[in-house]
Amino acid sequence: MTETLTQNDMRIVVIPTKSREEIKQTKRLRVAAYCRVSTDDEEQKTSYKAQIEYYTEKINKNPEWQMAGIFADEGISGTQAKKRPEFLKMIRLCRQGKIDLILTKSFSRFARNTVDSVDYIRELRALGIGVVSEKENMNTLNEDSEMLI
Repeated sequence: MTETLTQNDMRIVVIPTKSREEIKQTKRLRVAAYCRVSTDDEEQKTSYKAQIEYYTEKINKNPEWQMAGIFADEGISGTQAKKRPEFLKMIRLCRQGKIDLILTKSFSRFARNTVDSVDYIRELRALGIGVVSEKENMNTLNEDSEMLI
């Protein structure tokens, strides 16, 4: 037995559109920070702790951001990514779509090896993930950023 619906029997559900502001408020950027110091000397240990505290506070204070993690390698050279476990963990989470933006003190903190740096920045950019360097005042999602790096 089939049932035929007439025009009077149909239910229409009207879904109101959301403004850009409403959409922005529902989707907060998942922001992470990468911190690194290359030696274990006391001055760098202080810098390491200061970087972690600074980025934790900066991310948590921004209502448009959601904390995606602080990734920090202490006493590790930035010349080889494969020797930086926290960096690799952060990249893995980026590939899994769990991070939208990465903050770092400077590109030299992100990576000392130019080839590594450019390769990772290109990969992240292809995933739609920007790396923001405060020292250089640059976001890698901007078109001219690669030339400046």
